Amino acid sequence: MASLFPSDENVVFVEVGAGALALTGILAERGKRVIAYEIDERLRKVHDALLADDPLRTRIELRYEDALEADWCTLGHEGETLVLMGNLPYLRSSETVLKLIRTDCIGQACLLFQREFATRLAAHSGNGDYSSLSVVAQTFFDIKRLLELSPDVFFPRPEVNSTLLGFLRRPSGLEDAEVAPFMRFVQQSFLHRRKKLADFFRRLGVPLTGEFAETSQLRPEVLTPPEFIDLFRAVSQVTRV
Repeated sequence: MASLFPSDENVVFVEVGAGALALTGILAERGKRVIAYEIDERLRKVHDALLADDPLRTRIELRYEDALEADWCTLGHEGETLVLMGNLPYLRSSETVLKLIRTDCIGQACLLFQREFATRLAAHSGNGDYSSLSVVAQTFFDIKRLLELSPDVFFPRPEVNSTLLGFLRRPSGLEDAEVAPFMRFVQQSFLHRRKKLADFFRRLGVPLTGEFAETSQLRPEVLTPPEFIDLFRAVSQVTRV
């Protein structure tokens, strides 16, 4: 599994959820340093014991705070590359992905998700699992399934299967000022995903004629991320989004 992770002397790993430091130690071997977040303050003594005689201790910085409240862009120095890592609390998966999207100083990530969530995130247009989060995430990242994990490889054993996804940032084609309204636009288009886009257009006050006539007969899940960008810009010309 470790071979799937980046390895470079200038890589600084930002780990979400240090837990028992199983991943933290592996990352310390593969990069310059690790900044590991752990929200459970009770693990501090456990960490101190685990790292007491570890020669890699100097490469590991533990922060007992909520990683999703932190400013990740302040963690790297000139010449360093930030890579986000984590075995995520599944209830905070969407929140983590959205923060990653907005944090453009991080160009790469390896994140472990509940399999069903990972499937939705990596789904392509036309697939029943394709969602607004699929569109937004794939607008900013190439997403690759790296590894499938059964509950048996974890302790304590969860009740779900897991999938490790790799994220590699790519140019979105959006201007900075377009990012937030684009994300809202995509989310709102999927509120009634089984309805045609005509319903969404009516809510926005978009005419169902001209260039929008054909698109209005489609459902949102058939549009690729680049097609969503084109539609967002076209709609922006005729109404406020």
